[in-house]
Amino acid sequence: MVLTRRTGVKAYYNNKEVELSNELSSLTITDNLSGAIDSISFTLKNDTNRLLKENNELCIGQEVSFEFWTQNWNSVDEGIKIYKLGTYYIDERSFDNDSGQFKALSIPLGDSQDEVTTKTWGEISLKSLNEEFAKKFKISSYFNSKYNPMLRDLKQENETGLSFLNKIAEQEGFNFKVNVNKIIMFSIEEYEKKKSVYTIDLNNSIYSFNEETKNLYTKIEINHTQSKWLKEEVAIYSLKDFGIKLPGKVKEKVLKINERSKSGNLKKLAEIRLMKENRGRITLETTIIDKIDLYAGNVIEIINAGIYNGNYMVKTTVKNLPGLNVKISAYKIW
Repeated sequence: MVLTRRTGVKAYYNNKEVELSNELSSLTITDNLSGAIDSISFTLKNDTNRLLKENNELCIGQEVSFEFWTQNWNSVDEGIKIYKLGTYYIDERSFDNDSGQFKALSIPLGDSQDEVTTKTWGEISLKSLNEEFAKKFKISSYFNSKYNPMLRDLKQENETGLSFLNKIAEQEGFNFKVNVNKIIMFSIEEYEKKKSVYTIDLNNSIYSFNEETKNLYTKIEINHTQSKWLKEEVAIYSLKDFGIKLPGKVKEKVLKINERSKSGNLKKLAEIRLMKENRGRITLETTIIDKIDLYAGNVIEIINAGIYNGNYMVKTTVKNLPGLNVKISAYKIW
């Protein structure tokens, strides 16, 4: 007997495994490249008000883990493949006669999101700062970069830990996110140089491109005055320094800022800010099927797109299960 293609979702909560295939109406996972807590939303059937019963409820703050499985999806002899969807914590829930809607975040609720703190550091590396907050929030830390800037005279002033970390990471050219009980920092510049993990042929895809020049800067000028010595420092960086030639007749546009990175490297700050301002020049929206293991931070290759051919960085994936529908937002890598 040949088994037909099948899919399903399992959940783990209250120390038990629950097969949701017959109870789940929809499940959506949102995976972001930076600046956000990844989340999952799901809807369960509420026949006979069973979700309101004490032994069936998913409480606010409860830990829930998910697995997605396929059987013979790509071939008749493939068997069962399992994809870990991560661990989340119930943050919102609502009920009606037909269903229960739940939203969960990839970090435990509590101080990590809400506590406002003031603290100073004389000197600390970005990696150590990430580890310090992970330990405080009782979750793991992940730091991926050959470059680990040393930060000086750092101050967290009436800010939550997550917003503070995100701000410092951006200043130093790192991406910051929270995913699966882990505070993550990585160099976006290094990630952009990775090999493509997946190729999308636009002849077989529904897509939309957007290209803009309004916020496109070709040069950046950073001015900073050291208050102790009243000495002005200036750093200037242009796209030509990257060997990048602008298309069409784009005119030179200078971004002027007055700030200093906590690592004190003005030239590095200029490079970071210039590339950040221009990453959104060409963006792509598309939907693919069957690629459940594609994530924000992956590099993909786009072909049969004419002038838009090339490698793209995935900014966001929105996965709708159990139909294996994956919406992708990505930007073209310079």
